[in-house]
Amino acid sequence: MLKGITDFLKESNQNGFGFFVVSVLFYLFVFFLIQFFQHKKRFYLFYSLYALMNGITLLKYIDGVFFSDFFHTHAGRIFVGWVHYPTQLLASMLFSFFILDIMQLKNAHPKFVKWTYRAYLGITPIYLFLWAVQLNNPRSYLIDYFHGFFFLPMSLIVFVLGFYWVSRQNRMIKWYILSGMSALFVSYLIITLFSFEKTRANSETLYIFYLGVLIESLLFALAIGLEQKMVYREKAYVQKKYIDQLEENQVIKESIVRTLSDELLQTKAEIEGLSSEAQKERTEKLTMKMENKFAQLRLDALRSQMNPHFIFNALNSIKSYFIENNQEKAIYYLGRFSKLIRGILESSRKDLITLEEELNIIKMYVEIESDRFKNGMEYTLEMDKEIPAHIVLVPSLLLQPFVENSIWHGLSTRHGKKKLSIKVEGKEPSENLTITIADNGIGRQASRAKNNQNPLKGQSLGLSIIKDRLDFFSKKYQGDFNFAIHDLVDKKTGKPLGTEVVIHMPKLMPDSEPVEKNF
Repeated sequence: MLKGITDFLKESNQNGFGFFVVSVLFYLFVFFLIQFFQHKKRFYLFYSLYALMNGITLLKYIDGVFFSDFFHTHAGRIFVGWVHYPTQLLASMLFSFFILDIMQLKNAHPKFVKWTYRAYLGITPIYLFLWAVQLNNPRSYLIDYFHGFFFLPMSLIVFVLGFYWVSRQNRMIKWYILSGMSALFVSYLIITLFSFEKTRANSETLYIFYLGVLIESLLFALAIGLEQKMVYREKAYVQKKYIDQLEENQVIKESIVRTLSDELLQTKAEIEGLSSEAQKERTEKLTMKMENKFAQLRLDALRSQMNPHFIFNALNSIKSYFIENNQEKAIYYLGRFSKLIRGILESSRKDLITLEEELNIIKMYVEIESDRFKNGMEYTLEMDKEIPAHIVLVPSLLLQPFVENSIWHGLSTRHGKKKLSIKVEGKEPSENLTITIADNGIGRQASRAKNNQNPLKGQSLGLSIIKDRLDFFSKKYQGDFNFAIHDLVDKKTGKPLGTEVVIHMPKLMPDSEPVEKNF
């Protein structure tokens, strides 16, 4: 039985097995080329073209099929002479580039990847030049010497180093990649041993290469399928996190609404019970308490309305990485986003947080938004050293709507370097706190014009929410909480230079007490 199998494999060029392997290679070429146009990932293109090169190389050995007679003609021999060495060169390059790309070795071992690309790009002009020399002079064997004594050893070095670095990777697909590389290497090694024994390999030993290529192709296809499956899982995970966050936000909003409704009904019932003239003073105090509680719960409701908008905008900044299947950056920014969400939820439960906490939230938000511009946004923070940022209290999530407007309405459509700066002043203990947010965006006039051209663009509620909140804090803490927006223009040309928001507020310390009587 074993002899029968061996005899069958030795006749693979005539019995259809070789044609089957070539057909698989051409199928893989078409299939993964389509995948490349759908997903725009380079390793699909590399593997597709690699399968094509192997298929073209093996075509000339197949007998008994519709194209086999062509290779016995003068035109067929010319075709073989033209494609033999270029396919060898391209197959080796594409194989190496595929391994580097699918295993993402550029992130873990950038020097090796850079060396590999430079080695192939450096050797290609020499290789093609010697190939052209042989085409003009068939008796020239320079390309054979160069191929055997320089190109093949260099390719072997790249293969061995690539095998080593792949084995060091902590990814599930590495076992398929390593197995495929091993199958191909073993087939080359066995054919080489036959070459030493019989001077050169003949068509009877070609089945070894058929088996190696077939096994390698199937294993690499499984690796690509597994990689795609992992990408889909990552996308599903992110979508679930996003939906869970929105559901949690909706629960917070409904809880606040229920609490507000219960408080109003309870207070109304208490007021209706105070009908006598003797209880008039108590009624006034109770009414004052109701208004104070109403204002406090209204503030919480405003914050809960702002959170979904805030979360949605932040998620848009990292969503593109999952679409592009850039897992490393996506996971990094997902971690940053999770930390940001925790900070927002903790801050939304408080009236006041420290200036340091507020600035940290803004820093994380700006970092995520900056990534949306491919790190094309420069963010700076200036603060008087005398300000105790870890003690001074400010309204929670106060700066975010202004920063968001600067980014989305001022900087997002600006060409060139985008700059955003925050300046905090008020070093004297008795001096009010002044926070200036400035950008070099397109300005409010140009932004309004763009919004008018886009009827689907909704009006942001951020500034109106902030105004209501500052009015509330002005009454509660007997201080002047306000903000003003200025257009920055070139005094000579009148050209818009950006927008500046100046926020004024008193310095609140942990011992600051609200003034209830003013409600």
